[in-house]
Amino acid sequence: RLETLLSAAGGGGGEGASGEGVVPARAAAVAGPSRLPSGRSLEPAREATRIALAVSGTPPPSSAASASSAASAAATAAASAVSASASASTSASAHRPLRGHPAPRLNRPSLAYFFNEHMSQSQPALLEGAIDGWPSMGARRWTLPYLRRAAGHRTVPVELGEHYLSLDFDEQLVRLSDFVDQLERAEEGGGRRAYLAQHALFDQVPQLRDDIAVPDYCSLSLEEEDEAEGEAEVAVAGELRINAWLGPKGTVSPLHYDRYHNLLAQVVGSKYVRLYSPLHSDRLYPHPPGLHEVSSRILDPDQADEAAFPLFDGTPFIDLLLREGETLYIPPRWWHFVEARETSFSVSFWWS
Repeated sequence: RLETLLSAAGGGGGEGASGEGVVPARAAAVAGPSRLPSGRSLEPAREATRIALAVSGTPPPSSAASASSAASAAATAAASAVSASASASTSASAHRPLRGHPAPRLNRPSLAYFFNEHMSQSQPALLEGAIDGWPSMGARRWTLPYLRRAAGHRTVPVELGEHYLSLDFDEQLVRLSDFVDQLERAEEGGGRRAYLAQHALFDQVPQLRDDIAVPDYCSLSLEEEDEAEGEAEVAVAGELRINAWLGPKGTVSPLHYDRYHNLLAQVVGSKYVRLYSPLHSDRLYPHPPGLHEVSSRILDPDQADEAAFPLFDGTPFIDLLLREGETLYIPPRWWHFVEARETSFSVSFWWS
């Protein structure tokens, strides 16, 4: 099935190509990491070990090597006081420190490698270069004034309150121009927090749809496996759902999972993301079957009540800072907690 898709795509990886060309799925599976396209920054053996540790439940290393890493991190933090170039790497520590396993970082992986090593293995990955060339990242950058001009007259739903599980949660229909005004006030430290979340904005506004492109990875499918697990009713085979996520600093998506593949592309701002393997679902205390069954009763993983959730302590996780121009692959049923570091605009691609 993958070979047919690759053939239909012209034998190259399109936006995901790296110049080496795509190898057939079976050949890539046999060759393994040695088939990495040229120029990739991933170190396969080390990254595979990290993910294996996270999935197996082994905590991050605390040996002399980790002590050395801590010393290096301290040196970097000290240097950031006098080096503006270090601000991006230390922005995470200004909010939530990165304390978990790192996600594998891939530079425009081939379709075959992405399919064999991540989709079929249910392993997250942080992708570089997947959205290079989007007009929203360049000539038609999604600034707040641009959004007001392009779609200010359209009506959109926004969420009010801390998040969708909070007692003060509410929804409201507003003009996008009024919502942009709210975002500008939020940047100045005023106004009630509002979040345009999981909205099909690009169906509403063709001009914004023209500012993005569907990554080629969304053409890949594990349809047969999904049907075998009873997931066919969740998303029709071949259906692609593109949603917009626009909000101010501090907007949160509580710990939850989705039943489909997810590419989360960060166009504006940055987000802290924490991921938990579905192997540890019992330790994450899901809501009972019903409206919120895909969400955890642990609203903030850094403030979990140990008495109420005794199994959660020590559950291994992956965390990362998703920056502008990067895309995060979240496999089906991987739990994730997401928090915006500043005004943020993300685009999610969900497919089966």
